Amino acid sequence: MLFVLLGNVLFAQSDNFSYQMILESKLEYNNINQNSKLNADNRMNINNFNSISQLYPVFSFKNEVKNTSTLLQVEGNIKNFNFERDSTLFAMQELYGQISFNYKHYITIGKKRLDWGSGVIWNPTNFFVQKDPMRIQNRLEGIFMFNYTSILRNGEINLYVFPDNDINDFKVAVKYNYSGSRMDASLSFLEYKKYQQFGMDVSYGGDFFTAYTEGVAKNFTKSYGIDNHGQLVTPEERNRQFYPEWVLGTSVIVNPKLTVNVEYRHRGDQLSHLEIDIYHTYLPSNRLLYDPISIGKHTFFGSLAYADLYGRWSVNLRNFYDPVSDQLVVSPLGIITKHNFQAEFSVMIYNKSFSIFNFQTQLLVSYSF
Repeated sequence: MLFVLLGNVLFAQSDNFSYQMILESKLEYNNINQNSKLNADNRMNINNFNSISQLYPVFSFKNEVKNTSTLLQVEGNIKNFNFERDSTLFAMQELYGQISFNYKHYITIGKKRLDWGSGVIWNPTNFFVQKDPMRIQNRLEGIFMFNYTSILRNGEINLYVFPDNDINDFKVAVKYNYSGSRMDASLSFLEYKKYQQFGMDVSYGGDFFTAYTEGVAKNFTKSYGIDNHGQLVTPEERNRQFYPEWVLGTSVIVNPKLTVNVEYRHRGDQLSHLEIDIYHTYLPSNRLLYDPISIGKHTFFGSLAYADLYGRWSVNLRNFYDPVSDQLVVSPLGIITKHNFQAEFSVMIYNKSFSIFNFQTQLLVSYSF
């Protein structure tokens, strides 16, 4: 397959080559909570000011010969932290080749993004990489895979193999996607070590609203627990018990400028009311459990988005609430877009004493050419 890809790319016409450069810079100010039990006397050594600049060079090579199509996709990530010379890192976001036959059979090898799930904020079915719920646009890092996709009449079936340097982290998965006129759905199965994950998601799009649900049952967890003595329970000790995780959400277009989004998440492997009390009692020794948005079994998200009809600007009021820990995060966001330029300014305000911050502000500027 590799020789076929390289041969087709080398003899491709110039109009089959495309590229894009995306430059992104983020400035962050952290107002540290001096009364936080979790970070007493700033023992976590958090800076008030942070910055990160990232350059994403994206290259794509495409070619078609009769009924055979080939694609080579490359995306790098050159990042620099706090404008320091010795903090520049390079990584590959994506690097994969794909060959297709008769537009029905696709074979992919390499590092590629895996976009599973219908949830807007959370995606339980995506075991591999979770997006940042505070980001409007997420450029997720790809996963190294072997993938075969077969296009069916009303959907597709995907077979995945995810190799790893550690044989214990070897994974395989199968996923079926259905696509109708207004409804999309999928079923997935993942085998990881000796553990399994069964997943599903459904979304329905109406004229003025979208409704969706997504969930999994899995007999492993990536999260820590806590016992009655305040001792952390590692994910390995909690495995082999099945945990449910699911989301339910909707997006409603009130008028051409105003949109309302609501999403609920349940995580069976997170903390109960009793465990939250133990967590508070034994701070800061159990700080590994900390999550700025939610450490309980239930989380609610809601937002109001008001946008210019031409997409030149928008304002968004986002809210996250965990009723188990009574954690509330309020995050207003403003976005200005002009041609290839975009600027986002956001504030994250926290209400609880165990939070690390009183509030945070971020300015994110991106330019593509």
